[in-house]
Amino acid sequence: MKRPLISEYNEYYHRYITNVKGDVLETMQSNLESYIKLLSNPSIDLDYKYGPDKWSVRECIVHLCDSDKIFAYRALRISRGDETSLAGFEQDSYISFNDFTHLSAEDLIAMIKTTINSTMTMFRHMRLEDTEKVGTASNSLVSVRALAYMTAGHAIHHLNLFEERYGLEL
Repeated sequence: MKRPLISEYNEYYHRYITNVKGDVLETMQSNLESYIKLLSNPSIDLDYKYGPDKWSVRECIVHLCDSDKIFAYRALRISRGDETSLAGFEQDSYISFNDFTHLSAEDLIAMIKTTINSTMTMFRHMRLEDTEKVGTASNSLVSVRALAYMTAGHAIHHLNLFEERYGLEL
């Protein structure tokens, strides 16, 4: 899948797309392996927050899975020719109005494996011409391939935060 042109997505997502240095599917696989390694550390504190108004490690993992599913849903609809304008989502509400403290590291690993593997499978089996289709999401034009790169780059963004802000070793 080719890298999207900057005209294929809202400039906000450029910071995620530029995180992807090579093949987008290989990047997703590498991200998955990094998250499994991170969550497999027996000393990880899933409730750790680096600031009072920041998300815990556990909440960040749930957010990552939620965002991945939403990006994949958008990509699916656009790739299938659905021309309906797709609504945005309020990421903070997805976390603040829910309690995820019952989720163990093993639960989070299962969630992230299922989510990323499903996303990779969907993109892997798309025809090239379907990845180039463009639709509207969050009031902006976006291509299917841009959504793939946004997904992979968003996961890298959070891996970087885990290392830089949470002090976790990847």
